[in-house]
Amino acid sequence: MKQKKIFLIDDDIDDRMIFADLLKSTDPDSRLSFAENGLEMIAILENTKEEDLPDMIILDQNMPKMTGKESLIYLKESRRYNHIPTFIYSTYQVRDFYRECLDLGACDVVAKPDTMNAYREMIERFLFHLADPQPGKL
Repeated sequence: MKQKKIFLIDDDIDDRMIFADLLKSTDPDSRLSFAENGLEMIAILENTKEEDLPDMIILDQNMPKMTGKESLIYLKESRRYNHIPTFIYSTYQVRDFYRECLDLGACDVVAKPDTMNAYREMIERFLFHLADPQPGKL
């Protein structure tokens, strides 16, 4: 089975560590990398070989320097990255924001979990998308 490469962009170290721990217990073969904001994400992606690009990108909305939505726009306007399934997770949950991100090309916009069970379910949802990326099946 192919190792999944997941790229999490989130400025909150606690959220990154929770995500990493739960991903490791849910899918130990996945490889997780991090960036603290959209500008750091761009720098890392620009220095990544094509064959090493992530299989999935998860963006926190509320980050300094470049928000999740701004990062999503950058990714979806780039011929090099627009094929990568991209998700936004955030404490900011407004219906118009959700619709706008989907229209910009996000696979989904989910509420940032507030319990470990909700975190695990969110991660399983993301992994399910990698296994079966058909539209409308999330």
